[in-house]
Amino acid sequence: MKQKKREQRSNKWAFLIYQESVPEDYLNLLEELHVPFILSPWHDKDVNRTTGEFKKPHKHGVFFFESLKSYSQVSELISDKLNSPEHVEVVMSPKGMYDYFTHAENPEKSPYN
Repeated sequence: MKQKKREQRSNKWAFLIYQESVPEDYLNLLEELHVPFILSPWHDKDVNRTTGEFKKPHKHGVFFFESLKSYSQVSELISDKLNSPEHVEVVMSPKGMYDYFTHAENPEKSPYN
């Protein structure tokens, strides 16, 4: 991974958790962090466009930190606490993330409430 990306800082970070690997008490673990967050519904109807198969059930999430955090800080946090993929992304638009969580702007995808 490029060093520049690992040094990137933001107070809003998106992450992913998979149903098969996240701890059962993931909601409690998130609450114990004392960082505001939102989670999508379980995305269990997403289809891989290449294979036509269902993707693994997953949730998208966003942390809203009070101060700037680096890519590395957030990546380590979710991988250590939630057994999640280390990849995180800066959130530019919370409204855009909501639309992404629910597929509101993608009628070709399964809608989620």
